[in-house]
Amino acid sequence: MKKLLWLAGLVLLSIVAFLGVFSVVRRPLVVDDIQKSLDYKLAYARTLSSPKLIIFAGSNGRYSHRCAAFSTVLERPCVNASLAFGLGIDFQLDQWWPLLHAGDVVYMPLEYGQYRHSSSDMHGGMQNAMMVQHQREYLWSLSPQRIAAAYGSFDLSSLINGLIEMALERRGFERRSSAASLTPQGDESGHTAQKGEAYAKFVRSMAIDNRHIPEHSDALVVIEAFLAKARRAGVTVVGGLPTLPDSATVEDADIERLRRLYERHGQRFVVLPNRSQYPLACFFDSTYHLNEGCQQAHSEQVARVLSNAVAQHALPPESAPR
Repeated sequence: MKKLLWLAGLVLLSIVAFLGVFSVVRRPLVVDDIQKSLDYKLAYARTLSSPKLIIFAGSNGRYSHRCAAFSTVLERPCVNASLAFGLGIDFQLDQWWPLLHAGDVVYMPLEYGQYRHSSSDMHGGMQNAMMVQHQREYLWSLSPQRIAAAYGSFDLSSLINGLIEMALERRGFERRSSAASLTPQGDESGHTAQKGEAYAKFVRSMAIDNRHIPEHSDALVVIEAFLAKARRAGVTVVGGLPTLPDSATVEDADIERLRRLYERHGQRFVVLPNRSQYPLACFFDSTYHLNEGCQQAHSEQVARVLSNAVAQHALPPESAPR
């Protein structure tokens, strides 16, 4: 009996030590900064009246789209909600749903890989650390399995990365992009073609994602539920293509599969004549990230196409509850 009590005490002590360590060790340059960016964007969105435009994607949305260009054409306020590819799309949509109202438009140029994500992909990302360290109320609203997975996501690499980032923060290290490099509307700024020259060799060496859009995935289930829910609330969602180099292959079949995804839920899908593909010189530090000049030009083109789509597709809210 004493041995069992000793073992139980040891297990309890291990759990307390585990939670204690990871409540102190943070990742200030990545996790904390993403939460800071999210808070910044949400706070700005709360100041906007409807109808407004929300740009929602991974980092492609942040780097390759500029709200000011959209607002000029659509004549409505805009917030760029885009954060990072590695965050679960269900987690991100949950953050923004309370701020969506009838008449709003959500433009979604999601990265192709986001449509393929499994539950483990969506629930194994950086949002686990964000929920544990910054959003515990939201975390505790989830299932016991999700809560356990969030706390269980901390491992040796989390500890090492956290210690490194905390040391770099104390030395005043700054990332090339952070919450500090956002425009008031939440877009990336300052990523000029000149600054991008430092990453040109890396961008040229990057493998381009040419895998197809699946017929079924866990992420598609989440997206379809959002599209239907948005329609009932009178929120127009317009899908679009992410930016890629013009050397990439974007299949007609994949475009049509995406078009059907949005349109079968009463929403819209738009495609530029160039399929959002640009010369490699337009990209900053990744094959999904346009530099600032091309970001502006791309946004102006998308805004015109989006304006036409929105004008033809005003959605009255249905009687179904939000």
